[in-house]
Order: sequence, then C-alpha cells, then structure tokens
Amino acid sequence: MPTSAELITSTLTETFDLEPAEVTPERTFEDLGLDSLALVEMGLMLQERTGISLDDVPLRTTIGELAALLDGGAADRALTTAPNSVS
Repeated sequence: MPTSAELITSTLTETFDLEPAEVTPERTFEDLGLDSLALVEMGLMLQERTGISLDDVPLRTTIGELAALLDGGAADRALTTAPNSVS
C-alpha cells in the first residue's frame, strides 16, 4: 500500500501532468501552480482513494502537511478549520 505522500504525488502527477520531482514535501499547492478548482478536484480524488474527506485544502498547505494529516486520519477536521482555506 502506498504512503500518503506517494498517493498525493501520484494523484498530482497523473491528474495535473506534474513531474514527480516537482512534488516534494516542502512544496505548497500554490508553488505547484494549482488553483482552488484544482485543489477541489485533487481532494475529491484523494477522498475516493482514502475515504478521508478533504474539504477546503488551503493553497499554502505543503505536500508534507497534507500527507501528515492523511496519515493521522484527521484531514477533514484539520483542513476545514485551517486559515487561508479556499472556499
């Protein structure tokens, strides 16, 4: 079973045509050029794959932060209350 970071990386590279080398733990979704619509799409895809709801992922969230939240199973609770979230 892939790690959360691997799952995020594969989702981003398959869906948004990013190079795997670009998707590093310290990069934000904003750094990768994603907009709020792309984040909604990514969140829905990850929810399908993990069963964890990803509502309102902030653009300034790093790949590593999202992976840690997914690993903790608290993504839906933590991200919906995070500052700078996109609506």
